[in-house]
Amino acid sequence: MHAQAGAQAPAQPQVQAAAVAGGVHLTAAGDIGATSNTWAVLDSVRALDPDAMLVLGDLSYGQTGAEQAWCDQVVARVGAGFAFQLVAGNHEMNGLNGNINDFSACLPNQLPGLVGTYGREWYVDVPAQDPLVRVVMVSPALDFPGQARWEYTVGSPRYAWTEAAIDGARAAGVPWVVVGMHHPCLSVGTYSCLSGSDLNDLLLSKRVDLVLSGHEHLYQRTHQLALGAACPTVVPGAAADLDCVVDADPTMVRGAGTVFATVGTGGIQQRAVATGDPEEPYFATANGLATASWGVLDLQVTADELSARFVRASGATFSDAFTLRAADPGTNAPPVARATVSCTGRTCAFDGSSSSDGDGTVTAWAWDLGDGATASGATTTHTYAADGSFTARLTVTDDDGATGTVQRVVEVAAPSAVFAADTFTRDLARGWGSAETGGAWRTSGSLDLYSVAGGAGRIRLAAPGVGPDVSLPATASSADLVQTFRVDKLPAGGSGLYLYPSPRRVAGVGEYRSKVQLRGDGRVVLSLVRVTGGTHTALTAATLLAGPVVAPGEGLLVRTQAVGTNPTTVRARVWEAGTPEPTSWNATATDATAGLQAAGSTGLNTYLSSGVTSAPIVLTLDDVRAVVP
Repeated sequence: MHAQAGAQAPAQPQVQAAAVAGGVHLTAAGDIGATSNTWAVLDSVRALDPDAMLVLGDLSYGQTGAEQAWCDQVVARVGAGFAFQLVAGNHEMNGLNGNINDFSACLPNQLPGLVGTYGREWYVDVPAQDPLVRVVMVSPALDFPGQARWEYTVGSPRYAWTEAAIDGARAAGVPWVVVGMHHPCLSVGTYSCLSGSDLNDLLLSKRVDLVLSGHEHLYQRTHQLALGAACPTVVPGAAADLDCVVDADPTMVRGAGTVFATVGTGGIQQRAVATGDPEEPYFATANGLATASWGVLDLQVTADELSARFVRASGATFSDAFTLRAADPGTNAPPVARATVSCTGRTCAFDGSSSSDGDGTVTAWAWDLGDGATASGATTTHTYAADGSFTARLTVTDDDGATGTVQRVVEVAAPSAVFAADTFTRDLARGWGSAETGGAWRTSGSLDLYSVAGGAGRIRLAAPGVGPDVSLPATASSADLVQTFRVDKLPAGGSGLYLYPSPRRVAGVGEYRSKVQLRGDGRVVLSLVRVTGGTHTALTAATLLAGPVVAPGEGLLVRTQAVGTNPTTVRARVWEAGTPEPTSWNATATDATAGLQAAGSTGLNTYLSSGVTSAPIVLTLDDVRAVVP
């Protein structure tokens, strides 16, 4: 994985590599640019000769369209084939100074076994066989084109992805976990916690060994921090809670907590350290504008030790070094808290029995259920007094008194009235017959286009430019409609296949719809639409969703709501079958068009773009359910 020697580069600075036999050698920095300091940093990286450089966002600071030219300059310094591993920053998330897709193309992934979307959200074990470290890269608070802001709040798909990546490393016995991102949370620089306190607490609760970031144009490194009974959460921007500091010297024990290092020293002009910042007591050291030093954090990793040092490439003299070591035999490792929750209406069952302690046993489970109620024991049930979203926290204690915590978002609502539902547990050669709840299916066109088989309703989209329609007669004043779609092949050519789930159709007037465009690459575009008198009016702009990416035969779930009158709130969200339903809506709008502020039925309209070349396509519909929310 080391740099190849074929590329020409200027003379290298005298930086001594400190490789550890049988270990992994990494460097890390963000906020790179194209300055004399940049080239000094990259020259020092080549001299250090690591297995990979973790690049923490904000790359060229140059012109959009000049990504390849900057990549060529980087390769000339570090060598062709070198693992210059990218994650996006705010300067390349949406074209301000280039686009992350273009940077990822000209500085591609070089590490085998990478999982996820390189440049945005990925993890990789290094080395691929018998790994010593899992590197997890995420993109909180970035706004990629056509997508909602990437948030890592409790209960969100990205939070779940990150948690699974960390837990997967622990379960596989990978000794070290390093998480990287562009935006830091804790800082004595300019910015507040852009990455989000939920993500910060997740990393602390999982006792991730090292968290790397950029964005702040300086270097800063915390003491080892951890959550526990005396420190249930870290509040960004508030006065530092010293109960959260578990080790304040540079030699620390693996598993006791987390070290956060911001390495915004890749070459761009630096900023001042904010002395007197309320978070300052969390930090062991910081260095910025007054004594600016550019360089990288140099990491040496073995099975039992992760050592780090700041390696200066240019600027003023500055140094920092710290070490994490495996606990001595007999030293207690804290337990790992795990929790699941399932709710029926407002009554929820909590299960923490999968919590574990690698060197002992879990002896106590303490639940904070988010509404003031508490409980103990590995499992418990609780009925909430009102609908809403609650954050429940489980703290487990092991047989040596150490603790671990985890939190879960709990969404509760009183049981809803089902007025239309169908799971298609029948077989019909023509038509769809009657739904289990809601009446007989009404279909447009020939009955030969419709059949029921294999536990799903089938629509044959025989040719481009066609748009069959199905509906149920049952009505409600407000509706929450969810259904699962599958296709036997993707719509090649044209603009794809359009699905229009409708939670409210008012006879003789029109309807509210979500507009789901399935493209030929499996990506999904979503918007909300009002139809009156045959005219389609967009209620929201069309948005290319970050996920899911659909393959033939895979389920796509769409939930669309039309709630209330004068105005009506219309909203929709989309997710992949087999993954948790998102807690936030992909699209939301309000509308008070006269005539549509009334009870209506539910339905589905379809349309195969006239440019599609892969017809016929068989669309299946399953698990249709419409309730009064």
